Amino acid sequence: AAGLLTIDLAALCRNYRALEARLAPARAAAVVKADAYGLGVARVAPVLFEAGCRDFFVAHLGEALALKDLLPGEARVFLLNGLQPGAEARGAQAGIVPVLNSLDQAKAWSTLARETGRELPAVLQFDTGMARLGLSPGEARALEADPSLLHGIRLLFLMSHLASADEPDNPQNAEQLAELRRFAARFPDASVCLANSGGIFLGPEYHGVLARPGIARYGGAPTSNAPCPTLPVVRLD
Repeated sequence: AAGLLTIDLAALCRNYRALEARLAPARAAAVVKADAYGLGVARVAPVLFEAGCRDFFVAHLGEALALKDLLPGEARVFLLNGLQPGAEARGAQAGIVPVLNSLDQAKAWSTLARETGRELPAVLQFDTGMARLGLSPGEARALEADPSLLHGIRLLFLMSHLASADEPDNPQNAEQLAELRRFAARFPDASVCLANSGGIFLGPEYHGVLARPGIARYGGAPTSNAPCPTLPVVRLD
């Protein structure tokens, strides 16, 4: 027997607008890595842009380059994994915003900025407990001690990722928020970006200036103890 997978792009846009309304005055980005979670980034990203989304996150450079071709120039494309060594010039030429996850990535981006005489945008990510990506506390102290490591870099915001946001009562959520605030105190002029899908529903103190909902946008439940607040996007018949 054959199956038919239906992807409801109108529901996807309604979910975006509902999450954006809940976040206001913060904004909602779109995480569209892995071909928009398998739904087809070539269809998903343009309709989200039409719905008002201007910030898009992917994981790898190839995804970012392809996404740039799909969206108008005013859309910002962020690279979650950062740029691999040697790919910095290509990323800058394409207008991609890297998420800097290590001192080496920060140094390479700063070097390119100095060599080209340009100010290059970036996001600085700290590992506050997810243990996936981000600078360690020691690396954060090194940046604070030597601001020249970020010379030529325009920090758009500071970022981290919640590990247990789908469990609202998990104390790790508050611990990670406090840790990010400690990092942010070293960069008083920078905004923060923390909330994933579950983080949006932890309260406004988690929202920062930009949230990065993934599963909730696509109709999945962002928390384990409550009904799904968004519409289904995918149906299998």
